[in-house]
Amino acid sequence: MTQSPDQRRVPVLTWHGYNVFGNTYETNDLIAFAEDLRTIQGSGFAVVPLVDVARWARGEHVGFAQCGRPVVALSCDDGTDYDWRDVQHPVHGSQTSFASSMRAFHTQQPGAQPALTMTSFVIASPGARRQIDAGAMQAQGALNDDWWQPANASGLITVESHGWDHNHPTVKPVVQRDQRTGDFFAVDAFAECDMHVRAASQFIESKSGRKPPLFAYPWTQASAYMRNEYMPAHAEANGVVAAFGGESGYITKDSDRWCLPRFVFGPDWKSKEGLQDLLRGALSP
Repeated sequence: MTQSPDQRRVPVLTWHGYNVFGNTYETNDLIAFAEDLRTIQGSGFAVVPLVDVARWARGEHVGFAQCGRPVVALSCDDGTDYDWRDVQHPVHGSQTSFASSMRAFHTQQPGAQPALTMTSFVIASPGARRQIDAGAMQAQGALNDDWWQPANASGLITVESHGWDHNHPTVKPVVQRDQRTGDFFAVDAFAECDMHVRAASQFIESKSGRKPPLFAYPWTQASAYMRNEYMPAHAEANGVVAAFGGESGYITKDSDRWCLPRFVFGPDWKSKEGLQDLLRGALSP
């Protein structure tokens, strides 16, 4: 693809490590990720940290011309062990983590610059993670926080916040005052938002050694109150510089920094060709 030092649209790509329904590209986010890394490189894109893209959208980062190539950022949601360590899936066998795929890529492409990096948005509450694992992940024991600190120290994966309990239907009780689960739009009061942002951030920092500056709304859903009132007034005081959610799309300097868009594997691309099309779209005028 054409070099684009003045890129105006940055794609953020997202996978879910626990989406293992088979061992093919179409049925396994981990397998897709490993192949997508090769597509990204073959398309002439450089991978940059997601926090740099957020700061660029805020006008605090001069841009990515120094990369000499168009750029993309990588993220994954929910903070399952599949992000960091290889896991034995109960049905589909041994699975290669996002981190292992990045290490392998670095080995195959020595000296590649900039080095690959990925952002993992993790669920803070230990109790919620235990219930989600038991109720939605076949009790794999794969929602741990013991890897958060080594991940942050590795340069491969940076741990950020996905809120307190995901308002997940398998969790009881949840922060949401009426126990309306499975819908993050229902999180629309100060105390609820504060638990998902401030309290979650404090817990993640205690386990990871770093205060997370990024937040991702579960299911990409942000209530009008959380997006337009709580975040602008209170998030920055808790160290948050941007939040991700909303519809699929490219990030530009005009994007709402409290609801920055991303693309998700499956809904937004399902093949190498689909990813190539998405990357080409980043270079449109």
